[in-house]
Amino acid sequence: MPTAGATTPVTGHRKIKVGRVVSDRMDKTIVVSVERLARHRLYKRVVRVTTKFAAHDERNEARIGDTVQIEESRPMSATKRWRLTSVLSRAGEERAAESMVTDEAETSEAIHRSAHPGRHAEGREPAAEGSEPAAGDAAAGLAAGAEAEGDVPGSAQAEETQA
Repeated sequence: MPTAGATTPVTGHRKIKVGRVVSDRMDKTIVVSVERLARHRLYKRVVRVTTKFAAHDERNEARIGDTVQIEESRPMSATKRWRLTSVLSRAGEERAAESMVTDEAETSEAIHRSAHPGRHAEGREPAAEGSEPAAGDAAAGLAAGAEAEGDVPGSAQAEETQA
């Protein structure tokens, strides 16, 4: 009669979770943080819930920040009931794979355009004398009009009129 041991294939379904390693200081043990979305019971708002699992890492291959897959297993200690099955991505590799913008001028120009639509940081032509300022230049037009009237404190005309 065959006994259920290590040679018998596992029947049934074992839970599998994907998370990020938050601690690898113990020998053959890692702590994996798994995030999930859940609805708050009172406020009905979707909140991010984090659960930490202690998992068995036989070869000490996972490091802090790695994204790993763990599988449910038999209890190995008082807190360990999960096993490391694979390291999905190493810490820092996902950022290296992304294409990053290296030109600082293009980046700052894109940020400026999104923050101030209708304005251009470089190549902006000053308004001709006697012409009305554009809608985007309302603040500049007000300041220019105030200087012409001598109402701006610190301007040469304002100091002359006060003296």
